[in-house]
Amino acid sequence: PVSPVKVLSAFAGSHAMTLDTAPHLVGHWPFDGDFRSRAAAPLASNATAVRLESRDGRVAAVFNGIDSRIEVADHPALRLGTGDFTIALWLHTASSRDGGDNVGDLVSKFDPDVRCGLNLIVSTHTGVTQTTQSNYRHLQFGIDDGHLDPAWTDCGRPGAAVKVSALAAMYGSLYAGTFENGPGRCGHLWRYERDGDWLDMGAAPPGCNNVGSIAWFDGHLYCATSRYASRGSSLGDPLNTFAGGWVYRLRSEGDWVDCGRPAVDGAAPDDPATSYGSSDQADDTNCLTVFRGRLFATSHHRRGAYVYEGGRDWRYVGPDLRVMSFTIHQGMLYALINGGGVYRYEQGSDWAYCGEPPRSTQTYCAVTWQGDLYVGTWPECEVIRYDGGESWTPIGMLGAEREVMAAALYNGKCYFGTLPMANVFRMDGDGFTYMGNLDNDPNVYVRRVWSMAVFDGQLFAGTLPGGHVRRRRAGCMATCDRTLPSGWRHIAAVREGATLTLYLDGSRVAQSTVPEASGFDLDNDRPLRIGGGIGHVLNGALRDVRIYDRALEEREIVAAGSEEQGAGSGERGA
Repeated sequence: PVSPVKVLSAFAGSHAMTLDTAPHLVGHWPFDGDFRSRAAAPLASNATAVRLESRDGRVAAVFNGIDSRIEVADHPALRLGTGDFTIALWLHTASSRDGGDNVGDLVSKFDPDVRCGLNLIVSTHTGVTQTTQSNYRHLQFGIDDGHLDPAWTDCGRPGAAVKVSALAAMYGSLYAGTFENGPGRCGHLWRYERDGDWLDMGAAPPGCNNVGSIAWFDGHLYCATSRYASRGSSLGDPLNTFAGGWVYRLRSEGDWVDCGRPAVDGAAPDDPATSYGSSDQADDTNCLTVFRGRLFATSHHRRGAYVYEGGRDWRYVGPDLRVMSFTIHQGMLYALINGGGVYRYEQGSDWAYCGEPPRSTQTYCAVTWQGDLYVGTWPECEVIRYDGGESWTPIGMLGAEREVMAAALYNGKCYFGTLPMANVFRMDGDGFTYMGNLDNDPNVYVRRVWSMAVFDGQLFAGTLPGGHVRRRRAGCMATCDRTLPSGWRHIAAVREGATLTLYLDGSRVAQSTVPEASGFDLDNDRPLRIGGGIGHVLNGALRDVRIYDRALEEREIVAAGSEEQGAGSGERGA
């Protein structure tokens, strides 16, 4: 007999390969000529806007990131219940320069109404309250059966933070940028060390009060600095008035490389096309966002966006409007505007008007859910869905709040932070469920949940004025908090007993444990979705998608993933 390891070593070379444990293979989509499953169960697959094409010499199902989908009708063989299972597949993605910023959903069988099922995705999340890039191409595997931690856990206060301005997962760690309010107090960059401890990565040069945005770009961590106007949060005038606006690249702890000041170095200070205030008000940079291999930034007091050209050089690319935040949706960059409107970046300095969300005068945040773009607004604290063209549909208001601040897609659901009460809400159908208050300082009128990020399988949120970070878990997730390299990659997601494990190219990259006393019965009547589901439609290619009703052993997965390890092109992972 042939050993499982020897059989699996042929995984990449032959779509006709079968295991000696074939009865456990409940679904198998080779995508080598059609969209049918080759497993024994009669699974009915329906493909829309998916092409069968060659990618680096391999026939695969290619998804367009917009409206592609494969739906497999519910079947008893796909009811995984409380048992072990494995999802294994080959994924091909483009580099950022070739449009691979958003990857999207891989496999999903999830009922969002009761939060029951499973999701395997590659998550890029942008559009978080002027900070933007909290997660970039992160592999995430989640299951849920309506479980929720009883309360938010306090993860401490980074230094003397008044506002946690930015949260971002990268390098396998969680980073925070903070605002500190006091004479001589500077904003800092921090790294979470677990159990409420934060490692100081350095104060913001040359001494301004806020590190307002963090992004992973070209193999490095970049930070944007600002002079935060604390009076806008009813905290009085800033006590440290040193101007900000610089962008820095972090080489190591405390070693910051000056990358210029976009609003000054990117355009003449007296250029009327870019002036929102006087030249000495170009005192902040925010919204660092990676799009198509370029680093974009905005300035709170200057119109338009700027693209990094290397060294200390930046280039103005419009629009002639004050940009509040960026988001990437269906492979395009969108600017959320002070005044309420939304614009889509075309090329050069051209932007297309996408209409104005009703009743919004400031559009602060965005999230993509089930393939649709949603934004959060001021002053009615509404979430509004983009329907294409210049059309928008209001979804609902978040309690009695005034502004939607942070937003995140986490384990199949959308979460939003608010102003002025610093509450968190979850989007459920056409309404919103209150998820708790994160900052209850009675002496401050304006309190905010300003930042959010998914890290270590949990949702993290940062506040003002308490300056604390808090986390909460819904269901169970294993997350690889590093940038997924482009090219062909083998991915396996395994549930074995109470443990979830993620493998990338045959190596274990993440693991998480189901909460005690939680059986997590995943049975639901929703279709299995390949290349779509809870977030972005897949922008990439899949082949040899397999679902087993058992947990493959690590040696089997190592053999499967090692056959073509390193075959993909190489963006460095963060």
